[in-house]
Amino acid sequence: MAKMKLKIDEASMERIRKVSRAGGYSSPEEFVLHVIQRELDSLAPEQGESEEEIRKKMEGLGYIE
Repeated sequence: MAKMKLKIDEASMERIRKVSRAGGYSSPEEFVLHVIQRELDSLAPEQGESEEEIRKKMEGLGYIE
């Protein structure tokens, strides 16, 4: 498995800890990975989508300008 480091402010990290505990996740990392996977599936559910199609979806959702 590849590793990536993310900088998360303390307020957000505390929310992640709280939600992950309440949701029954084994760790905050497991919760974050699940959320990222779910978002990726919603943005690019099909392997055949082009980067331009994905970019348009992300712009429509307000993730990028």
